[in-house]
Amino acid sequence: MKVLLVVTHPRENSLTYAVMNRFVEGLKQSNQEVDILDLDRDGFNPVYTAEDERDWLNPNKQYSPETRREMDRIVAADTLVFVFPLWWYSVPSMLKGYLDKVWNIGLLKEFASKKVLWICLAGGDKQHLIKYGYHDMITHYLNKAIAGYARVEESKVEFLYDTLSESRVYIEGLLDHAYHLGRDFE
Repeated sequence: MKVLLVVTHPRENSLTYAVMNRFVEGLKQSNQEVDILDLDRDGFNPVYTAEDERDWLNPNKQYSPETRREMDRIVAADTLVFVFPLWWYSVPSMLKGYLDKVWNIGLLKEFASKKVLWICLAGGDKQHLIKYGYHDMITHYLNKAIAGYARVEESKVEFLYDTLSESRVYIEGLLDHAYHLGRDFE
């Protein structure tokens, strides 16, 4: 299986990158092929322009080279994985820009056969996110409003909670969990 993994965080020494690296170790342990797009380091421009917008009157529209390249990476993948921190109870702006530009409605026919995993690192604990309705809101947004609209049949959000914990043991547990997610990913 070929996995397109999209990661975003401005700091390479972040827990987000450590989680991504452990997830990739797990993928490789189970002989999965992985293509990594690092939105912050690979020069991705998140600004959406008219060149990126679908032209309803022209089904053969030519998208910008950057957008077309990323669309082709999606087409080539069997499954998509996103690793990102939860900021203001949403995805970071780099990921939002990617979704706006690349998850273009021109790709809708391609998504039905894809599977999506969202690995969301939340600074708060699970009880906090549930108490204020953020857990369900974020899950609904990613699984229904984004993946569902794109006609993805299987989409799952995996929260890693309390990522600001100062407990080294707890953080190691999150990294082990990320490894097992990758190793057992199908």
